[in-house]
Amino acid sequence: MVNGRTVDRAVVQIDGHSYVDVDTFARIMNAHVTFESGRVILNVPLTEAAAMPERTAPGLSKDFARAGVAQLAEMREWKAAIATAIRSGVAEGNWLGPWLRDHRVRAESSLSQSSLAASTESDQRALQLLKNELTKLGEWDSNTETTIHSLNADLSVNPTAALNDPLLQKISECSRFLTAMLVSGAFADSPSCH
Repeated sequence: MVNGRTVDRAVVQIDGHSYVDVDTFARIMNAHVTFESGRVILNVPLTEAAAMPERTAPGLSKDFARAGVAQLAEMREWKAAIATAIRSGVAEGNWLGPWLRDHRVRAESSLSQSSLAASTESDQRALQLLKNELTKLGEWDSNTETTIHSLNADLSVNPTAALNDPLLQKISECSRFLTAMLVSGAFADSPSCH
């Protein structure tokens, strides 16, 4: 959704990353897009940019949004480390343990920074969603260790097993939602983050 306009199928997800169709985005913005060697130029008419609605309710503070984005990056790193542990079939008690714990500590420390930066009511509400996401990631980490210790190859070394994990799917969906919310600067809620 851009400036209140919604377009179906404008976003494509590949390998866990979201991509926007530039032509569709340009059309929504009444802009002109030019493709040149090594770059894409998007020209938004000045009247369109000036017509963008101002935020009437207090949104997310810039400091909180910045801290929240940094926290999400730390959580993505932790999630990738957990996925590596699954693929290698190595539990935290082995050589991978300190590496996974380090990622957990950095994610938790980043939450502290987000907590300190939360200054508006919207920040506080968004902070709760970030806390929920961190809790779910910790739960997935614990579940992963249990799975690895069970020596069930179908779950621990099968690369597609994690893709079917409902908790991981919820974590990934919430992460995408939180990223979009923090970048927009306006609080929103999603069932995936509860």
